[in-house]
Amino acid sequence: MKPDLELKLQALLDAELPPGEAEEMRRLAASDQEAARLLAELQEITTVLHQNEPNAAVPETRPFYWSKIQRQIEREAGGSASPAPSRAERFRRWLTPLAAAAAGVAVLLLLLNRTAPQVALNEVSPAAGAKASAFRDSSAETKFEVVQESPPARIRNDGSSFMVELE
Repeated sequence: MKPDLELKLQALLDAELPPGEAEEMRRLAASDQEAARLLAELQEITTVLHQNEPNAAVPETRPFYWSKIQRQIEREAGGSASPAPSRAERFRRWLTPLAAAAAGVAVLLLLLNRTAPQVALNEVSPAAGAKASAFRDSSAETKFEVVQESPPARIRNDGSSFMVELE
């Protein structure tokens, strides 16, 4: 018998043929003794295999068990649960409000800095016999004083005023 006919007989046993071809193979087995003998042999082998096949039960792992429960819940709920957010998504959700708060604080500080009163410089009067010169820049609201007693110059800064003294 041809190998392709043998394969078609096996496909007939496995119910893998379309209805027209299955009927054709049944007629062939009824009319041809060699095809009938091969079909009977294949049926016997299939029966023996199914009878002697052990039923092995594989234990379920913990993740598989819980995934079955989750799938059942999703089926009953009629939708699918959204997946857990990624690490980047969780970081972005945390960072967005923090960045907005930082921007708000920066704007607040800028507004407070513009409206804060200017600190007045300490007025220093020159010592007796010293020459003093004062320079004022009205556009920048700054005042610069030079006190000269004798050369050379010395610079003094006490935090609230800046002083150049000539020694």
